[in-house]
Amino acid sequence: MKRIFTTSFIFALLVSVAMAQTAQQPARGQEEVIRISTSLVQTDVVVTDKNDQILPDLKLSDFEVYDNGKKQDLKFMEFVGVDTGRRTEGTRPPIPLPKGVVPELQSSSGVSAKEVRRVVAFVIDDLTIPIQDIVTVRKLLLDFVDNKMRDGDLVAIVRVIGGKGLLQQFTSDRQLLRHAIALITPSTHALMNFNNPDLPRFNGIPQPIGGGGDNPMTPDADAADLGTSDISSANDETNRLFRGLSTLTTAAFVIDSLKEIPGHKNLVIISGGIPIFEVSTSGSVYSNVSYILNQLTDDAMRAGVVVNTLDPRGLRATPGVVGFEATPARSALDMNLDPAFGRGGTQSQAVFGGMLAGGSEHLGLSTVANATGGVSVVNTNNFEAGMEKILARSQGYYLLAYTPSEKFDKKFHKIEVKVRRSGAKVYSHAGYVAREEQPAAAPRTKEEEVVAAAKSPLTKRDIDVTPNVTMKLLPPNKAAVDVHMRIEAGNLHFTQDGSKYQTSLDVVGFLFDQYGRRKGGFSETINLDLTAESYQRALAEGLTYSASTELPPGYYQVRSVVREARSGSLGTFSKYIEVPDLTKGRVAMSSVFLFAVDTAPGAKPEPLLASRLLTRKQELRFAAIVYNSKLKDGKPQARSQVFITQGGKVLYSEPDQAIVSPSAAAVVKLGQVSLAKVPPGRYVLTVVVTDPLADKNNQTQARSVDFTVVN
Repeated sequence: MKRIFTTSFIFALLVSVAMAQTAQQPARGQEEVIRISTSLVQTDVVVTDKNDQILPDLKLSDFEVYDNGKKQDLKFMEFVGVDTGRRTEGTRPPIPLPKGVVPELQSSSGVSAKEVRRVVAFVIDDLTIPIQDIVTVRKLLLDFVDNKMRDGDLVAIVRVIGGKGLLQQFTSDRQLLRHAIALITPSTHALMNFNNPDLPRFNGIPQPIGGGGDNPMTPDADAADLGTSDISSANDETNRLFRGLSTLTTAAFVIDSLKEIPGHKNLVIISGGIPIFEVSTSGSVYSNVSYILNQLTDDAMRAGVVVNTLDPRGLRATPGVVGFEATPARSALDMNLDPAFGRGGTQSQAVFGGMLAGGSEHLGLSTVANATGGVSVVNTNNFEAGMEKILARSQGYYLLAYTPSEKFDKKFHKIEVKVRRSGAKVYSHAGYVAREEQPAAAPRTKEEEVVAAAKSPLTKRDIDVTPNVTMKLLPPNKAAVDVHMRIEAGNLHFTQDGSKYQTSLDVVGFLFDQYGRRKGGFSETINLDLTAESYQRALAEGLTYSASTELPPGYYQVRSVVREARSGSLGTFSKYIEVPDLTKGRVAMSSVFLFAVDTAPGAKPEPLLASRLLTRKQELRFAAIVYNSKLKDGKPQARSQVFITQGGKVLYSEPDQAIVSPSAAAVVKLGQVSLAKVPPGRYVLTVVVTDPLADKNNQTQARSVDFTVVN
């Protein structure tokens, strides 16, 4: 594949381009979120009334917090509502930071830190979901993306097995999420609980989540301890252990990635059950959730994450294995255990306290949810209502902060939150491990700042960067992809040297394939040395940068970072690209290309690439190419509709009509719109093409592009 390396800096003004690296500037501070230290413990709490509606009007004096049974002196309370904003009371204890380090939230990719409304991560447990329920999972996720996802939401869909890197990231791009959902199909794996073929014996030793502690599952454990377990059985104790650990390890990975995102986050584990076991040195298998649960709870509290669980199997009378007491593993249990083990009996209650809920089959799901203040949706076929309940808990939360009265002892501290209001229900994390959390003392280098900004799921808007990624398909089976960006000059920090205005920018781009592998990129340092006239034009029209490449069929993502050398200011964007495979004969469509047309006679259309600004004295021309259009009597039958919207409201709608194209080989949709009566503002143009002769699952294609009208 050809890398992106052909770059051009296009200015309607005088620019000096220098390829040499500029001097490294000191970082503006580590971007860390500190939630737990010896002088500060912060925890998220959701409080509802008896009808499970968020209570938004509680005061600091309404709360009591107990740390290991000792009442704490609450210093600070903040209520954060998705629709109502923030309300604070008290003073947050100071966070000890190394000298010169300023706390700042990371950002990069569609939604900035200030714009984030909700963060939802779905972990799809491929290992336990029956094949027949995969369709239910896809419908549930698609309903969320199409009907419940809001502007400002960051969403990720992560699979325990069978996932692909590009499709397992936090994004606000609905197209990317829909593609991830479409690819949730049955996968084969040695540890699957359903439709699992006989497998050879396996002697691997599982590793503990987080490491350390008194967990007997260590690399030093004797492989013989696994004894003569029938590892070829899907219900073998060791297989069940690995299955549960695989799910929780994936969840722990997602929780860790959420630390950099501000606010209250929701993780939803969609699973057919989490069998949490440990292998003892004596060879017996027994329930010991506390170690793993404490690790997960501590990580979730430090990241501000609530873990919810949902069983997509619903209410179904399933013959055979219906609970812990009926599994093949039952006979291998240590007979000294409580006979009620696995059913919420006395010994289980002693280990988990009040966190157990529901029947034995859903013990793992309810335990994980309860330990982090989440919702467990089990024993129901109304999954939409279950998802609504999970999302309702995201509408508002309280952040409570206090200075712990006891010294940190590296042990698990249980937290209990009480509210002085009748009927109030409190949902909070069960506790944390009392260990110090410190940011890295060394400031980031310029390169580290750029990479961190490119990897972050939040967009950085210190510098306003507006992207436009266009695609045109080429023979024999590839695409020309152009990356255009408009850089808002008003956000830059120019210095004046005589009559010249100067600053320096690093423009960096990364191209990733669907597996998350880097497939190319561009990097350039641009030294700007503008005249007064060019500077004024830059302020009015912005600066533009373009890069291009050719790509084979596949799914890609472009992530780009613009960094100003002097100030360290950052601007980022992320764009998803799907290059169709024309050899499959399916209907495909290029990007929508825009042109500005002056009304004067003989004026030529001007392509609108990075800067898509038009005046009301101009007209907007648009074009899109349709590929593999089906023919009838030698003529294409494709039809089109055009919409212009603003803020989700349709302002212009072209009626459905046949596309008139001079060539059947390349069907081109053309159109032109007058802007004389259009108010200034930003608009989105969408072209929808339908081919009634194409495959029913691939008849409709749609592409959108934004433009701005000025006086």
